[in-house]
Amino acid sequence: MFTVSGVIAAFRRQALADVGYWSPDMITEDIDISWKLQLSHWTIFFEPRALCWILMPETLRGLWKQRLRWAQGGAEVFLVNIRRLFRWEHRRMWPLFMEYVLSTVWAFAYAITVLLFIASQSFALPANLVVQSLFPPAFTGLMLGVMCLMQFLVSLFIERRYEKRIAGSLFWIIWFPMMYWMIGLLTTLVSFPKVMLKRRRARARWVSPDRGKGRV
Repeated sequence: MFTVSGVIAAFRRQALADVGYWSPDMITEDIDISWKLQLSHWTIFFEPRALCWILMPETLRGLWKQRLRWAQGGAEVFLVNIRRLFRWEHRRMWPLFMEYVLSTVWAFAYAITVLLFIASQSFALPANLVVQSLFPPAFTGLMLGVMCLMQFLVSLFIERRYEKRIAGSLFWIIWFPMMYWMIGLLTTLVSFPKVMLKRRRARARWVSPDRGKGRV
């Protein structure tokens, strides 16, 4: 698991003592402790029956600040632990490691593609650098659509026990992948260079973004 829920989580005290508790220089303590535990051969689980109330950012600025911090925290944890991840004893973390690497590479590759597309409309580029369209080919787009639809159906099946009229949100769920991918892409592009260029580690501090008032 990439991270436990920072909102509601329970830890075995022996496990926390074994990994040295939380790191004061990490901007996302939940991601940090998740990786530290798993790299020390502790196992973490997701418990769907653990429910709690949560207030989320209700403005785009608040959402951006929250996701940017998450992206920065993920990059920090990745860079701190990258050498350990190549050891055979940590092989169960390799799928998670590869998923993170591929997601980061995709973000930068897509940004380069956009720049090449803009340049293709303005300048004469070599044929192998010309980007004709930003939209995926028909077959690729169809596969993405089918996969998203499958995810939606599985989500509706799981959540029906908690949200009785969840199917009514299907129209808004359709836009989730595009918004989620774009926010993830932009925060990765901003946060990863920031972490890479950081000269020294210091005590991490962050301010909680705007939260809702619990309106129902």
